[in-house]
Amino acid sequence: MKIITIGQRKGGNGKSTATLNLAHVFSEEGKKVLIVDLDDQKNTTSALTIDRRQKRTVEDLLTKEDAELLDTVSETNWKRVSLLPASGNLSGVIRQLDGEVGGHLVLKEKLKGAKHQFDIVLIDTSPSLNVLVISALCASDYLFIPLSSKYFSLQGLSQTLTAYRKVKERINEKLKLLGIAFVIHDRRNVLAEEVIKEVKNSYPALICESIIGINIRIEEAQVSKKSIFEYAPKDRGALQYRKLGCEILKRMEE
Repeated sequence: MKIITIGQRKGGNGKSTATLNLAHVFSEEGKKVLIVDLDDQKNTTSALTIDRRQKRTVEDLLTKEDAELLDTVSETNWKRVSLLPASGNLSGVIRQLDGEVGGHLVLKEKLKGAKHQFDIVLIDTSPSLNVLVISALCASDYLFIPLSSKYFSLQGLSQTLTAYRKVKERINEKLKLLGIAFVIHDRRNVLAEEVIKEVKNSYPALICESIIGINIRIEEAQVSKKSIFEYAPKDRGALQYRKLGCEILKRMEE
């Protein structure tokens, strides 16, 4: 089982959308995928249909000692994709973990219960650097950074890379940077092209070749609780995300 944190220190960079569509690509490749929603905005959770009888969330898993992962996870309407739903009280979870010795390691301990049930775990995180984000990085094998080609996303990238280096040096030495990908790009914008050029020059080995253009159909699919592959399978967004997903799987294999 490989665990990937989807992280970026700035909002509006497509973390939740990337999490959802990459999960669908991985499932198409025969992988059993678990999505863990650690973002208090709950965008990923809202975009999936789960069993309404399932009332447990990530809050239960992280704050109750007797809570087991497989009792908290819910199946979704997507084949081979399961979800650990977000909670509306993640601020309370943060306070409890902050006050607990080794609180940043609780998620890592709980995820051990899934190592024979899933092939890939994708953790969607919030833009703020709180104990939940640190927990995700401590539990993960990889960090994947989605980007918008807007200029101010570069500041978020710098902060994300700083956090990554500190966690790797101090807590989780096995953590690797899987890649950086532009998942929101306006090709008509000259400044956006300059942003991509700057990132490629600064991190040539890390930047993914696949770029996802701005696409209203990707947003429409999310509102309809579908992946772009179900909503518009022949749309360029589906082709771009499939290419990105396969590129990420190849990087993991290498």
